[in-house]
Amino acid sequence: MAQDSGSRRTPLGGRAGATIVAVVPILAAFVYLLLGLTIGAWGWAWVFFLLVPIAYLVVYGPPGSRSRG
Repeated sequence: MAQDSGSRRTPLGGRAGATIVAVVPILAAFVYLLLGLTIGAWGWAWVFFLLVPIAYLVVYGPPGSRSRG
């Protein structure tokens, strides 16, 4: 069976890629709070939360049908 080329079983970069996906939400929250509290950038600092799905897509590929077997 050919695997769908758009999805990966293992993360890109191995353990480092999985670690990046785990750290990005914490980093995004930190940057959001830092910018909001220091310069009052609450209105646009939320865009850093877009890094969470972007990091997931880069490391694991787009969601789709993965073969389970």
